[in-house]
Amino acid sequence: MSVPQDIIDKAKAGDINSCFELGQIYAMGSNDVEVDEKQAFDWYMKAAALGHTLAEYVIGNCYENGIAVKKDPHESIVWYSKAALKGNTESHEALERIFEDSSVPTDRKIFAYYKKKADEGCPSSEYMLGAFYNIGIGTEFNASEAYRMFCLSADQGNVDALCMKGLCTLRGTGTDRNRTEGAAILKEAADRGSVKAKCELGRCYEYGNGVNKDPEKAFGIYSAMADKGICMGQYHVGRCYMDGVGVNTDPIFANSWYSVSYNNGCVYAEYGLSRCYMGGVGVERDKEKGLELANDAAEKGCTDAMIMLAQLYIKGKTVKKDEKKAVEWYKKAADLGDPYGEFMTAENYNYGTGYKKNPAKAAYYYERSADHGYSLACHMIGNMYISGTGVEKDETKGFNYCKRSAEDGFNKSIYIVAECYARGRGVKRDMKKAFELHSLLGERNYAKSQLFVANCYMEGDTGAVDRNDKKAFEWYMKGAENDNAICQYYVGYCYANGVGTKADEQKALVWYTRAAEKGHTLSKQIVEGYTGKKVIVKGEGSPFDSYMFSAENGDPESMFIIGRYYEEGIGTEKNLQEAKKWYNKAATVGHFGAKKALLRLRNQKHSSE
Repeated sequence: MSVPQDIIDKAKAGDINSCFELGQIYAMGSNDVEVDEKQAFDWYMKAAALGHTLAEYVIGNCYENGIAVKKDPHESIVWYSKAALKGNTESHEALERIFEDSSVPTDRKIFAYYKKKADEGCPSSEYMLGAFYNIGIGTEFNASEAYRMFCLSADQGNVDALCMKGLCTLRGTGTDRNRTEGAAILKEAADRGSVKAKCELGRCYEYGNGVNKDPEKAFGIYSAMADKGICMGQYHVGRCYMDGVGVNTDPIFANSWYSVSYNNGCVYAEYGLSRCYMGGVGVERDKEKGLELANDAAEKGCTDAMIMLAQLYIKGKTVKKDEKKAVEWYKKAADLGDPYGEFMTAENYNYGTGYKKNPAKAAYYYERSADHGYSLACHMIGNMYISGTGVEKDETKGFNYCKRSAEDGFNKSIYIVAECYARGRGVKRDMKKAFELHSLLGERNYAKSQLFVANCYMEGDTGAVDRNDKKAFEWYMKGAENDNAICQYYVGYCYANGVGTKADEQKALVWYTRAAEKGHTLSKQIVEGYTGKKVIVKGEGSPFDSYMFSAENGDPESMFIIGRYYEEGIGTEKNLQEAKKWYNKAATVGHFGAKKALLRLRNQKHSSE
């Protein structure tokens, strides 16, 4: 049988799988096709240049053994490295064999090689250069350059680069974050045969990143891969059965799929099996076996295994607690580009866990983690840029990073973004946007934002909303009940002056007192001037004295607490009569807890009689 014309046409048009298939046809030969190593090599090279993992391994093998080309150990290392970076087991084994017999080239030399080839327009080298920039191998970490190189390679048809372009877009690595567009690019790469893109697209459906959340669809993607014998698909199917992603949990199926994947050379499946042994999932529990597998997977480069080991050493239950080993495993995962590993390494440098405190290194790893899509890291590095901690102050950068985590629903970042809009820090001042965001947080019970919204309604000339005393009082009351001292002061002010509510001198005193007890200076002066008694700021005197002061000034909650203190002898002698007196006072002004306490005391008296 001669070579089918449709395969030739598709290969010439740049179809990656057809290029590889033509290489196979010329390498193996048949009755109608003679073996042609040169033609086979050329088509393998075209497939490899487009990112075909097995073709990269074959090219490495050709250079190692002088098949169709002159022997070149360094060139073989380069191609084996490309395939190994994507999890090809045979390439890992080849590299181990080569490195036993010769010196290992430095990261900088390998980077320089790829740089030279990328400058010549080689798409697979552009992809590898992007990968090196993405995690800082042989060069400094540079998210923008990583994204640029991935785009250059993808434009020439490299499917692995297209996958990384999608991942960068999804995460905001070196480009503006756009999850919908990122997921669409991943789908395109997946449709063109990228295994990594299929896995990442499955993750998108698991978590609803750039697509509607659909765990069943994720499971379907993994299952289709598994049915084709793709070991990463088999691993993910095992994980789904273990964690109940898109399918009911089934420990036997989980363990079985992990085993199949592991036998097919998947390092992550070894990590999956370690979880099974540690948790007794589909197999008899064997923590030592589980730990052995986890260590082996971690040593082979599985970042999930590294993270698990770090957590085990932090907790100190399965293994002896060892802070040093924990931070080392987090750092290893970080240096391989794991976003959570990068975040935890940043935390360790930030708080001096296992290292001397180092704000600059903390900022470096927070930024890497943020650029790789970890939301909490966006908040941390955003804060550091705004304040100039560990990095040169850059409010615009800080705002943009915080905006990402704010979009992910992180309240502290929403607050910072709202304040940036209110003050014009890192972004053009926009009081309407500030008001909108603070209102959102206020509804989520964020006291500082409740104060901001109340102030906007009280002032009415901020450009956010018109003055509205009634709404101002309502928002001050929300913040006051949320224990914000300034809001408590303003509630007192509103009651004292009839702003937004009916004037009530007694209620004003209650709220001024609450603010005063938190150390609010003006409230303290008002209360002391009115009562002639010194306000005891909570924390400076005994709790009993503080609550007694508030109770005597008409605070129902404090009356109830004093009743309980007398009943139980907390901070004073037990005195049931005094307890009843204070419960009665609180009940008279509507305190529900005090009413229940009086009923309970009455029932106790009747039962004893």
